[in-house]
Amino acid sequence: MDIEQVIDKSRRLEDLLRQHYHAKGTDLTQLVHSCDNRFPDDMVNKLNQIATMRQQLMADNIPLSASNDYQRFMDLCSECEQELMPRSSRLVWGVAVVLLGGITLAALGFYFYHWQHITL
Repeated sequence: MDIEQVIDKSRRLEDLLRQHYHAKGTDLTQLVHSCDNRFPDDMVNKLNQIATMRQQLMADNIPLSASNDYQRFMDLCSECEQELMPRSSRLVWGVAVVLLGGITLAALGFYFYHWQHITL
């Protein structure tokens, strides 16, 4: 099950790089190098460490749960996944909610101020 988690986490990162950053390549190392100019140096280093650690974890015959590298790998993957997720959807929804709320408050203020003058 640990090997499945390692593969799943690294594939998620590969999919994020392909879909949102238009990276080209067959493995994580090639994907990172194809779009490394878009990321800060520390992010590129983390992604390269993940690629190296994945190769080491897959090649070693020791149980992955006993390895300190496994937990470090999982932590690095979680950090990188959070940083690679696009944030534009939250921004768009935030702007939409603020606009909708502002228009609603303006309409309420208008009707509250002019209510006594409105005749139907």
